[in-house]
Amino acid sequence: MMIKLIISLTIIGCSSLIGFIYANAFIDRTKLLGSLLSTLQMLETEILYSATPLPELLKKVAKKSKPEISNILLATSDTLYKKEGLLFADVWEKAVEKETEYTSFTKEDIEILVTLGKNMGISDSKDQIKHIHLTMEEVKRSYEQSIVMQNKNVKLYRNLGILLGITIVIIFF
Repeated sequence: MMIKLIISLTIIGCSSLIGFIYANAFIDRTKLLGSLLSTLQMLETEILYSATPLPELLKKVAKKSKPEISNILLATSDTLYKKEGLLFADVWEKAVEKETEYTSFTKEDIEILVTLGKNMGISDSKDQIKHIHLTMEEVKRSYEQSIVMQNKNVKLYRNLGILLGITIVIIFF
């Protein structure tokens, strides 16, 4: 009897944990998009008020950003410092694809970031600021959608994990 109780609690605990892990993905994405908005704001400010070269600018902003975003900026900056003759857009795209692999960004979020890189570094500061504003608007829309998804799905996945565990225990015992 005691073994059944221990196994039952373990099953419920594990399935609940899985539900909480899935729910946290929605929370993480919302936090990450909020951090991306503030990073884009910092990038805009640096471009507007300083004449810093792009690799230095990226490194400076990366120091103030969340690690998931900072890694993209640092990878791009490091590659640009090597002066291999690559276009900024190509370097940025590779960094975004590599560094977002294990984040909670969706394909749409990654596409927004890639599009930003295609427009950076090829025009004057006013055009770059316009592109950053456009990107910020797209990120804001994604951020608002992620809040809606978070409010909708976090409770669902947490409860689903618990209920799945209880269902398994009822079926097998």
